[in-house]
Amino acid sequence: MTTPIVPKASPDTLPELAASLKPFAPLFRRSTSRESVARYLTGLLTDLPRKHCDTIAAAVAGTSTARLQHLLTDATWAPQPLDQQRVRALAAQSPPHGMLVLDDTGLPKQGRSSVGVARQYAGTLGKVAHCQVVVSAHDVADEPARRAPMHWPVTAQLYLPETWATDGARRAKVHVPTAVAFQTKPELALALVDYARTWRVPFAWVVADAGYGDNPTFLQGLEARQIAYLVGISSTFGVRLPEAVHAATLVPPPAGPGPAQEAAPGAAVYGPGRPRSPVGGPLAAHHLARGRRRGPVQTVCGRAGALGHGRVPVLHQPSPCLHGAGRLAARRAPGARRQRGPQVVLQHPAGGHPAAAPG
Repeated sequence: MTTPIVPKASPDTLPELAASLKPFAPLFRRSTSRESVARYLTGLLTDLPRKHCDTIAAAVAGTSTARLQHLLTDATWAPQPLDQQRVRALAAQSPPHGMLVLDDTGLPKQGRSSVGVARQYAGTLGKVAHCQVVVSAHDVADEPARRAPMHWPVTAQLYLPETWATDGARRAKVHVPTAVAFQTKPELALALVDYARTWRVPFAWVVADAGYGDNPTFLQGLEARQIAYLVGISSTFGVRLPEAVHAATLVPPPAGPGPAQEAAPGAAVYGPGRPRSPVGGPLAAHHLARGRRRGPVQTVCGRAGALGHGRVPVLHQPSPCLHGAGRLAARRAPGARRQRGPQVVLQHPAGGHPAAAPG
């Protein structure tokens, strides 16, 4: 049996790669780590069908499997400053007014030792399975001169399920830092938005699917940051028309005896529970999208695959969805089942007056 001869890449780093790596050099304490980074990235640029430490060491001169494994597992380098330097370098070359696309990806994986593995929905499989879930942020900027949008990853965060976050022994076994607490996927997404702003990513809009658009806390977080968004929502997502939002702001809070006061004889006694709203319940988004009620709806088309649909109804909502004394939590219509995929898109430019607000 003959052993195939693998041609070795040059021990000298490509000039373009060396120039790109120069700003990152101070982030690695040891010169051997800096050299291993250059060798590892050279290997990733090759045409090897499978790229891991063994194959890269066989194809790239000046390194070994042990050195590359040391870089990835034992070498000391801080991931956040490294990520920040990378993002700022890419942001400086990105067109302004792009979109920050938030999404989560399921990575199928069995066993109990890998951090975050649990039975949860995996989009890559289209079903609930054992997997890890990563919440990510990507910058996408469309330029007329380009055939395709400019697209690059900003940052990502592993989702740690609550069963993992509350299991101290399991966390200690795989060295999950004590500072890492349980966060929902929308909370992780807002944290990624904050990183992108701090790192000067030139985005003007946040885009996400219904897994985030149906979450009122996520929408409130974007509005508190005064960030415009375009999010998918389930067809049963509750919204209110402008007149209903305005009417809600005019409704005074229910008057009742204070904690230290006693109700007068014959006066109404307010027990536990929420008073019935005088402005009625929310309207399901698909009622507006299908034209059953008049509303600020427009059907738009996007690039092939950009929105997942050929034509998508958009509810224009050019103001914060929660207003003054009439703030009402966004929610699905009572009794409605959540849809798997978004059928309607909710648009919210920063500032303006209400057009269709989550109910």
